[in-house]
Amino acid sequence: MSTAAIKKRAAEMRLRKLLRRGYLPAELPPPFTSDDFAASAVSFAGKWDAVQIRKYWTAPEAYSIPRYGDARRKLALVNPVNQLYVSHIIAENWRDIRARVARSKTSEFKPEFSTHSGGRAITGVDFDGVARRRARLLSTFGRYVKTDITRFYPSIYTHSIAWAILGKAHVKTNHHSMAFKSHFANHLDKAVGAGQEGQTIGIPIGPDTSRIIAELIAVEVEEIAKLHIPDFENRAVRYVDDMLIGLDEHETSAAVLSGLSLALYEYQLELNADKTGTFGLGCPHTPEWIHFVRTFSLTTRASQQRDDLDSFFEHAIFLADQNKRENALLFAVKRAASFNLQSQNTEHLVRWMLYCARRSATCLSFVAEHLAAVHGSTPLPDAEIHAYILQQIPIKAAAGHTNELAWLLFWAREISLTVPASAMTHVMALRSSVVGMLTLDLWHKSLISGALDFSFWQGFANEAGLKSEMWLIAYEATRKGWWPKSQNTDFITTHQFFADLWNANVEFYDPSKKARKRVTPSVLAASFDQGQSLGSSEYPF
Repeated sequence: MSTAAIKKRAAEMRLRKLLRRGYLPAELPPPFTSDDFAASAVSFAGKWDAVQIRKYWTAPEAYSIPRYGDARRKLALVNPVNQLYVSHIIAENWRDIRARVARSKTSEFKPEFSTHSGGRAITGVDFDGVARRRARLLSTFGRYVKTDITRFYPSIYTHSIAWAILGKAHVKTNHHSMAFKSHFANHLDKAVGAGQEGQTIGIPIGPDTSRIIAELIAVEVEEIAKLHIPDFENRAVRYVDDMLIGLDEHETSAAVLSGLSLALYEYQLELNADKTGTFGLGCPHTPEWIHFVRTFSLTTRASQQRDDLDSFFEHAIFLADQNKRENALLFAVKRAASFNLQSQNTEHLVRWMLYCARRSATCLSFVAEHLAAVHGSTPLPDAEIHAYILQQIPIKAAAGHTNELAWLLFWAREISLTVPASAMTHVMALRSSVVGMLTLDLWHKSLISGALDFSFWQGFANEAGLKSEMWLIAYEATRKGWWPKSQNTDFITTHQFFADLWNANVEFYDPSKKARKRVTPSVLAASFDQGQSLGSSEYPF
């Protein structure tokens, strides 16, 4: 096989990975899939006109997930036409991109294409490496300043993508030249913008391609920071947009932060004052909560396990309250799922899990999937679970909390819980394909009692709908024939892009997919024993 053929095959493999395991947000319930799309991606990339895609402006669906307290983050379900083009550019030019990000000596995020069959397409942060380098900063300097970038992904100026690849000065000087206009850096800028209706501020949170783009820009910020902060590479560590910088004995954090601010300013970014602080000598030192959660030992005696569970969760809740910006309670719930409980104590654990899901919305998706996975094989307090789901559906729908609502609907589907139509009033008005597809799935399984009005969602089943944030339900519900009223399919079958998806039998929702086995206690226990930080998010706050 020739060198060119080998490179071509490698690029095709990268494209399929980016679209199979790096496209849709990992936070979606299991039925949402891009496997079919990835399988045909190479064919689509070879057929679709890149110039036409750059002109095909679409809106991504916003998928609201909880962060901490009342704070939330909006993930994006980018239109597949635009996301394929972004992924294709990165896959084709990966060697150049990897060389750019590999220059960083401070980053503990080294984006590479994962060789594992599970998980995301791109490898994640080395949190153990962060911990080691943090200890080194304390031993070498005694103090360090910790900060991050304010709303990193939403603040990125898309034109700065080209700056990060070619250099800001070069782009400013040559942006009218044909060489620049035809360069992949310029095409990547345009491709990202087209997938968000031409917006030049912000990149979508969710796709792995955005993680790569963000790292490109962060590395360039480092290059500028080295000009303003002496010995920067030897005393800094960064993971995504979080940064720790060691402080010399007589150095102030303000002096270091000033240099970092100057570097960020070059890319129209700002430091997050709310998450900036100095740690080490002269500062209060509090223990890490993760150690307690990871090392807690539950007695094997059934009569004492309830007391142990009470103690564990009471301590975990206290630690979560002391660390409000971290998902301590989610870690605790995952750890508890790995406990070797006697069967008579399972209901007690489930009640604590339900309370944690009420107290912290970040816990709900895990609780839903875990309890759905063990349903039927483990004795559970079904009446209490049913009451919780039915109470929370209208509450989350009224608040527009699409992530929690999606998992509640999925949970109801998994345990065959019938949902009254009266609980769905606010659900039916949400601009969310994720919620819409799960609702249609429940309806087709006769798990909704009473009449529902699907006219709002079906109103997007047209050519304009395929460009809107409701593209997924416009395509998917029509393809499946799930609309309660007859629907013409011509708007898809004659479309310049979506017709190819239709003809290739691409589907983005697989109703056969169930709660994943990866949430079983044995898997969780092994992960914690290996020191993995389950549930950590690499998305910048």
